[in-house]
Amino acid sequence: MQIVYKVVMIGDFGVGKTSLVQRFINNSFSEEYLSTIGVSIAKKTTEHSTIMLWDIEGHTEFKPIFKQYLLGAKGFILVGDMTRIDTIKALQHHIELCHGIVPDVPIVIALNKADIENIENAEVLQQVEKISSHIVKVLKTSAKSGEHVEELFHALDKAVIEGL
Repeated sequence: MQIVYKVVMIGDFGVGKTSLVQRFINNSFSEEYLSTIGVSIAKKTTEHSTIMLWDIEGHTEFKPIFKQYLLGAKGFILVGDMTRIDTIKALQHHIELCHGIVPDVPIVIALNKADIENIENAEVLQQVEKISSHIVKVLKTSAKSGEHVEELFHALDKAVIEGL
C-alpha cells in the first residue's frame, strides 16, 4: 500500500527551493529564475510513498509565510543559501514557525548552492544541526549539480514513513 503525505519546502526568497524540487522530480535544472507565487505543488512517487511537495513562496521581510500552507505536513525541508548567511540564520525562525503549527514532525535542512564558492563555516553548520532535535539530516546540496538532492528527499521520506 502506497502512503501519500505532504512535505512543505520553506526558506527565504531565492534560496533554491523550486530548483531542488525540479532536480528531485525531473532531474533537471534551469538557470532561469522564476519566483514562486503562493504555492506550487508537485508529486513524486517513490518505492514506499507518494510525496506531495508544497513549494511555498520565499519568506521576505515584508511577506510572512502563510501558516495555512503548513497544516497537515508530515515533514519539512528547510532551505538556506550557502552564499547568504542571513538565509541560514533564518532557519531557526522557520523551524519555530513549523513546529508552532505542526509540532514534532521530521525536518531535513538543505544548505543549497554548495557548487558556488560560499561562506562554508564549520561553526555555522554545527549551529544549524543543533537548532532542533527533530532535524533528521543537514546536507550541503546543489540543485545545479544534483549533489545530495536525492539523499535529502530520501532521508526525509524514510523518517516520515518510520514515524507513521
